[in-house]
Amino acid sequence: MTLGLLAAIAATFSWSLLYIFPGLVGDYSLFDLAVVSYAFAGLGSLLVLFVYRSEVRQLRLSDWACAALLGFLGYIGYFFLITTAVLAAGPVIPPVMMGSVPIVLAIAGNMRSSSVPWRAIAGPLLVAALGISLVNLSVFDFNAAKVVLPTHSILLGLLASLMAIGFWTGFGLLNESALAQRPSMSPMLWSAMLIFMCSVEMLAFIPVGLHLNLSHFASHPSGLAGTQALLVCGLIQGLGATLAGAWAWSIATRRLPLALSGQLIASGTIYATTMGLLINQRWPSPMEALGTGLLLVGVVWAIHAFYRRQNSLATRGGITDLGQN
Repeated sequence: MTLGLLAAIAATFSWSLLYIFPGLVGDYSLFDLAVVSYAFAGLGSLLVLFVYRSEVRQLRLSDWACAALLGFLGYIGYFFLITTAVLAAGPVIPPVMMGSVPIVLAIAGNMRSSSVPWRAIAGPLLVAALGISLVNLSVFDFNAAKVVLPTHSILLGLLASLMAIGFWTGFGLLNESALAQRPSMSPMLWSAMLIFMCSVEMLAFIPVGLHLNLSHFASHPSGLAGTQALLVCGLIQGLGATLAGAWAWSIATRRLPLALSGQLIASGTIYATTMGLLINQRWPSPMEALGTGLLLVGVVWAIHAFYRRQNSLATRGGITDLGQN
């Protein structure tokens, strides 16, 4: 379980970089960064697939189809749903709603596997949910948000946000099942397959991004600031946050109940908030400090609950063995 915890922490830390890089790439957009990062991630996954070429030859079409579906749910489709939600409903509602993903995933995982009693996880979930809400709400100036959007636009943003929550919850559940059905497959190989299919899907979705005017490079092919930063951030995000993050998450998924690993995603908010404060060279606001503290308490409390559950089961198993002897 310890290795799974370390892997989940590594994955969530790498994913927290996704909140930092968009502010470091100058005039380029989030879509431009995504295209560059998936280009590097695709090249990295091709290298991994070459290393595992003997196992790759034994893969079936169903393996690749499963990887493509998971890549769409957890990465490409999720990215475009979030982008659509922000474009339709503005920058306030969708991020706050997406803060519920770790909690929803943890609840869905425990509903399926019943890995820990609900009374043991209810407290950590509530505390973490409150912490996530406070951190997310702290970054918005609601007094300055005077723009009134059409009702149909807000409803579209809400729908896209709900679909994004469903996509990532489905990804978590299906990825856990897919890995369980392939116990002999290396997590690195599985992650490379998934990210390679994501890169192919990103190529297919580039026209969609161009149609939605998401690319600043396409609108201004010359004179944009931050080209070097875009390449460096894209390289780190593609190989670190995307490929290596998927590998770490696959290890965590194999070794941890989804009810715990899902809640550990919330720790990414702690990392992102901390790095954001360091970059901006400021102390946290009272709401940020309280929210981050509550989130940390909730995550640590959840880890303790699962360790206690594991020790309890081990003790019962030992007693049963003694009784049989």
